[in-house]
Amino acid sequence: MEADLARELYNLQAEILAFTGVGGRFLRKADDPWTWMEIYENVIDPPAFDAVLEGAVVRHGLERFLEAGGHRHTERFVPFVPCV
Repeated sequence: MEADLARELYNLQAEILAFTGVGGRFLRKADDPWTWMEIYENVIDPPAFDAVLEGAVVRHGLERFLEAGGHRHTERFVPFVPCV
């Protein structure tokens, strides 16, 4: 089933790249094979990107890989610029 999830994530990210021009990658937590993180950098229009991402999540059926009661969530990070 882990291979099924990886395949769907590759397909999802190919679709997102085609629609937004934003390439993605994903990582799996070292000590938990069911915790995954998707990374999308240089997103210019977050609301538009989120709409494409959420549609792709539905089309690729990623919800079926979540534990009962689990959910996907989005976190945004920005580069650290030290104040000197």
